[in-house]
Amino acid sequence: MHHAKPSAQSNVTLENAANGWLSAKAGRKKRCPYSKHQILELEKEFLFNMYLTRERRLEISRSINLTDRQVKIWFQNRRMKLKKMTREHQTRDPGTNVTV
Repeated sequence: MHHAKPSAQSNVTLENAANGWLSAKAGRKKRCPYSKHQILELEKEFLFNMYLTRERRLEISRSINLTDRQVKIWFQNRRMKLKKMTREHQTRDPGTNVTV
């Protein structure tokens, strides 16, 4: 039985698909630390409310020049940081949460 060689045409499309997939990761924006002002604004909002509505998220993102996705992810990460800090505090100092 003779196996047909893939045509040059199909090789090109496979190559293009592979290149597209590889460059998708490479096309990601470089990590850019937030300015002191941006962090301050995000932290202030977090103290007021740990969860944002979509409208509020859009307002904040516009006011500090970030995308709404960046704001959303910052809040997710900040909640995890709080959870982790709370957990570590309780394991290090178990006597503080005893009620009498």
